[in-house]
Amino acid sequence: MNPHILLVEDEVRIAQLVELELSDAGYQVNIAHDGRVGLELAQSIQPDAIVLDWTLPRLTGLEICQQLRADGNAVPIVFATAMDDPPHRQAAMAAGANAYVVKPYSIGDLVETITAQLPDPGSV
Repeated sequence: MNPHILLVEDEVRIAQLVELELSDAGYQVNIAHDGRVGLELAQSIQPDAIVLDWTLPRLTGLEICQQLRADGNAVPIVFATAMDDPPHRQAAMAAGANAYVVKPYSIGDLVETITAQLPDPGSV
């Protein structure tokens, strides 16, 4: 079964492009365009990894990450954001993020980063 990725990205065009590329790379993808829906989906569908934008309506990516970790959810979280400064990166990692990719990123780099966070299929 293909790994299941939850993409939480409010910019529809970016979300569509990333979904297409991740699907082509063999991932099953769900999209949320705001933070509240993203958190609800993360809790209900139990994805194999989550890709979070930082700036989202209703809840920020950081708030989603903090809530998931507070709930004991260890799902790999990759931030894919334009917030390219040490305080944001440090806050994300302190909240429990596994990786941080800065926009504009290459889709290849994003796929590689996500793949690195997933368990090796041979070890499951």
